[in-house]
Amino acid sequence: MSDILYLPGDPGFNETLLTPRPDWRHVAAKDGDTYAFVFEPGSGIARPVTQTELDEYLEGGEYDERLDEIEADDLA
Repeated sequence: MSDILYLPGDPGFNETLLTPRPDWRHVAAKDGDTYAFVFEPGSGIARPVTQTELDEYLEGGEYDERLDEIEADDLA
């Protein structure tokens, strides 16, 4: 198996960003299968989080930062 590096603009780049990480089931099992996926500001990469981590994401400013990035992309 060979590794493939997708760069922005390559076919499949956005699909790759939306593919859950291999460890998502491990994160889900931590909290009784209560989990969500959030998108990191700056990279847009989805990562699995527990309920507590989701609350921190929403209340700690990361969510607002990501919304600002999306809005800026829409205006560009």
